[in-house]
Amino acid sequence: MSANIIALVLAAGRSTRMGDDNKLLLKFNDKTMVSYVVDQLASSNVDDIYVVTGNEADAVKKSISEKVTFIHNPNYAEGLSTSVKAGIAALPDDIDGVMICLGDMPYITANDYNKLIDAYAPAKIIAPTTNGKIGNPLIFARDYFTNFEELTGDKGARKLLKDYPEQIIEVDLNTEAIFQDIDTPQEYEEV
Repeated sequence: MSANIIALVLAAGRSTRMGDDNKLLLKFNDKTMVSYVVDQLASSNVDDIYVVTGNEADAVKKSISEKVTFIHNPNYAEGLSTSVKAGIAALPDDIDGVMICLGDMPYITANDYNKLIDAYAPAKIIAPTTNGKIGNPLIFARDYFTNFEELTGDKGARKLLKDYPEQIIEVDLNTEAIFQDIDTPQEYEEV
C-alpha cells in the first residue's frame, strides 16, 4: 500500500523581486506558472493537492483548472513561514505526509514528484538532490507537522533539515529543476 501524500503548493507570495508582475501568473507553456506546477502534480501520484493563496488570490485561483483545495493565508505578507503554517493547519489528520512544493518551480515533472513519493518512509524527510545538493520539493512525514509552528518570517521548512539530519532520505533526481525557481524578470526571460 502506498503512502497518502498531499502536495502543498505555496502560491501566496508577493513576488517582489519580479517587479510589477505576479510571477505565478506569468505564462509558462501556455498556462500560468502556478497552473503548470499544479498540472504536473495532478499527473503524479499525490493523493490530493492543496494550494495556499495570498497575494492576488482570486487570479491565482482562476488560473488553476485542476481540482484542488484552496487555503487562503491572510498573513502572506509576513513571509513564507505563514503559508507553510496555514497549509499544514488545513491538512486532514489521516495523511502520512506532505510534499511542500513552490508555485514558481515549473521544471519539476510528474515523474520527479513520483520518485520522491516512492521514497517515502514513516518518520522521515524525503529530499531531492542533484550533485549532492538538496533542492525542492521536500516531503515531511506527519511526525514533523508540529515543528512547522516554530517557523517565522520568510523561512520555509528547510530549517528542519538542519534539526533532523539523520532523518533525511536523499533521492538523487539528477536534474537542475529542483533548484530552478523563477524570481526575477531576468530569470523569466531565460524561460
